[in-house]
Amino acid sequence: MLRDASEDMAVRLKDTLRGMRDFLRAHRHDIQVPPGRALSEAETLLGRAVSMVDDTLTMAESVSRGVLPARGDGRVLLPLTNYFAHDPVAGEHVFRRHMYKAAKAAAAGIDAEDIPAIRESFFTRAHETLRRKQGHILAGPAGSASGARLASLVATLLQDICRQALAEEGTPPTADSAAICMRCFAPALIAAALLGPDEGLSEEELLETAALAVSARAERMAQSLRADRSVADLAAIVESMLTHLP
Repeated sequence: MLRDASEDMAVRLKDTLRGMRDFLRAHRHDIQVPPGRALSEAETLLGRAVSMVDDTLTMAESVSRGVLPARGDGRVLLPLTNYFAHDPVAGEHVFRRHMYKAAKAAAAGIDAEDIPAIRESFFTRAHETLRRKQGHILAGPAGSASGARLASLVATLLQDICRQALAEEGTPPTADSAAICMRCFAPALIAAALLGPDEGLSEEELLETAALAVSARAERMAQSLRADRSVADLAAIVESMLTHLP
């Protein structure tokens, strides 16, 4: 229990620090100012100070990446059920790391201003909730889940993660937020569900294929986030995608 509490605190701390970095980057002196608005002398000085702090943190981050050993085995995804097999703590660590990086990469490729908040804690909570509620089913051999079962797992995780993101203070409350959430968080989960030991496509190719498929269905998938919609509605869409995607 103490280990779980310390892990949760570490994840929350990382999310908080990333939020601080986002705030700093949004208040640099060299960001584009809206037309017709000039910065005051105090705002300019404060912006330069913020820029110095941000540049220092960026330099420290670059140095640490060059000095500290790389984490993980270089893979960007695992088959979905592997994240829940064997050691649940290790599985949660890898799930959180893979899904966070994939969501950030997906968000970077979306041409929209209302990108949702992306927090590691979203993936931790979704993993824990699914394991607690469906652990008896997930305990089977890795890779043994049927297409319908995989679709249900993806839909359950995706609905949980997206609802957390939409409830986060940093997520813009716009009409498109739910669809953009799907485009950020769904590709990695669907690619992981498609990934198998004999898969011909690489993990990166599966992510790209899944992203294109989700983009075409994002509005319909987003409707499943309404309070009156069952996870089965989203699972049906996901199962169709798993059936027809390579």
